[in-house]
Amino acid sequence: MKVLVFIALMVIGTADATAKRITNENWRGILQGEWLVKFYAPWCPACRGMTHTWKELDTWAAKDMTSLSVGDVDVTEEAELNGRFMVTSLPTIYHVKDGIFRQYKSSRSLKDFQDFIIEEKWKTLKPMTSWLSPDSYVMTGVSQLFSFSMNLKNFHESLRTDYGLPGWASMLLFGLAVIVIGLLLGIGLVLFIDWWMGPQPDMYEGQQMSVEEIDGKRDEGESEEKVEEIREAEEENEEEEETSKSTEKKNLRKRKVKKED
Repeated sequence: MKVLVFIALMVIGTADATAKRITNENWRGILQGEWLVKFYAPWCPACRGMTHTWKELDTWAAKDMTSLSVGDVDVTEEAELNGRFMVTSLPTIYHVKDGIFRQYKSSRSLKDFQDFIIEEKWKTLKPMTSWLSPDSYVMTGVSQLFSFSMNLKNFHESLRTDYGLPGWASMLLFGLAVIVIGLLLGIGLVLFIDWWMGPQPDMYEGQQMSVEEIDGKRDEGESEEKVEEIREAEEENEEEEETSKSTEKKNLRKRKVKKED
């Protein structure tokens, strides 16, 4: 009987020391109250090194700091949350207070975590901007991209394992799919822009008038150039006539002088 009681107490103690598992289905629960959330991966040595400390933190929060909840996220199974929180290193720890996110970057000892909560050191940290917040539309879109990439990876593995398709054939299929989808998206975007931003039928008349005006101005410019050329030619003729007249006068004078002699 004593053995059964001891086992029961051990099970209860283990349950109390287990942080809440955060998934893509229940993650919005951390938007209420105060949380410390750890992002980890089973293969990460640093993550494994702080497992005991994280359990102690959860036990302390359950007994002495009931306003604090402790959770963790396995990034190998929650790709959407990995993208939503833009986790780039492991382990990554976030402090969440009423939907406001701050990243914890201090020492990872139990006392440091306790002082961080008790002394409210999180107030000295800069909160995440609204557009980078995990519940924003931007990060929701990023999480969907991460989910789509994981679905593609799973589909690729399914082609190889379930259907026996060679790796090169699967990659070729994906390459063709990317090209076709890109072409379709490009054509669709061009058609949409042409429909949305293209000129309306009543604008063509204005465009034709503007072209006619440009042609008229061009003709006017050409006619002005021709007039200038004609004027220059007339001035040159006048100068030639004057020079010829002056030479004739000089010749007449010379003849008169010779006759007198």
